[in-house]
Amino acid sequence: MKGLGLFNFFTKKVPSNSTTPLGTVKKENFVHVSDTQVKMGTFVNLQCLAESGQLAKETIARVFLRIDSLEQIFSRHDSASLLSVLNSQGSIVDFPKEFKCVLVQARAVENQTCGAFNPSVLPVLKYLETNSHITAKEFQENFSRIIKNPVQISERNIQLKQSDSIITLDAIAKGYIVDQAAAIFEKQGIHDYLINAGGDIRVKGMKSYQKGQEKTWRIAIEDPYKQGNYPAVFSLMRGALATSGSYEKNFGNERNHIILPSLEETGNRQSAYNLFVSGSFEHISPTVKSVSVVAPTAMQADAYATAISCMPVQNAINYINKNTQLACMIIAEDDSMHYSQNWRLR
Repeated sequence: MKGLGLFNFFTKKVPSNSTTPLGTVKKENFVHVSDTQVKMGTFVNLQCLAESGQLAKETIARVFLRIDSLEQIFSRHDSASLLSVLNSQGSIVDFPKEFKCVLVQARAVENQTCGAFNPSVLPVLKYLETNSHITAKEFQENFSRIIKNPVQISERNIQLKQSDSIITLDAIAKGYIVDQAAAIFEKQGIHDYLINAGGDIRVKGMKSYQKGQEKTWRIAIEDPYKQGNYPAVFSLMRGALATSGSYEKNFGNERNHIILPSLEETGNRQSAYNLFVSGSFEHISPTVKSVSVVAPTAMQADAYATAISCMPVQNAINYINKNTQLACMIIAEDDSMHYSQNWRLR
């Protein structure tokens, strides 16, 4: 049956009070530790269950250090980051595997979504962030710098395809960093954790195994109106969630941080007409208020939430329905709610 894979993957099963590999501490006696710090320009909350408070605290400290090191690679707001160096120099030859990994995945998502996800939207974002008065001419000049597959990647070199291009990885790198944080918990033998980086969430296991008080991780979708009326609240034991929406960053009453790609840059004009709204000066007015995507990894959830924010609602639902590992909930401009076939988590 279509969608059964994700349903089974995320189905809620409260496990028994198993022991650690060494058999020293029953899970019902595990210690819950939580810490929150400001990272990547947002609040990052880490929670985990471990056989000792010391192990939990040491692991959380390791995770925050890892986040710091990765932020130095991907931040577009740090002039010394590797991403900023690529944007200023146009090419780099000395780069870590993490940087190449995210760029490769960004290109893959761009191609899979016919350009709905495109890292080269940065000129438009910077223009909107730094100008209170927006003109159609200046906007279109910056918009013309959005191109298909803006980065050329080889084993020894990463290069921007067009000399005036600059890129952002905001819509995928944070998810990647969350996944790397999860990998540290796993490496340290901690298999019950929650990572929440400003709405990019990844979880595994349980929040509590105490007899009679077993608790799964509870996830709430942000209310676009910020009034606490969460459109969905559900339990999750494994996987990731990301939400993208026009409420997150606003440059004026009619403009937000979601940039619609150009029809001409998709490489398939017919597919572009099927996926995107008509190209015009209003490339910054999507047809949705909020998109939430559940996926196996935070990087996938992060990228696809941004991509389908740029599609008409029904096209976005149809796109997600083709991938049994993904599920989405969309709040349209008229506040109507729309769900993919796999959205069975509430």
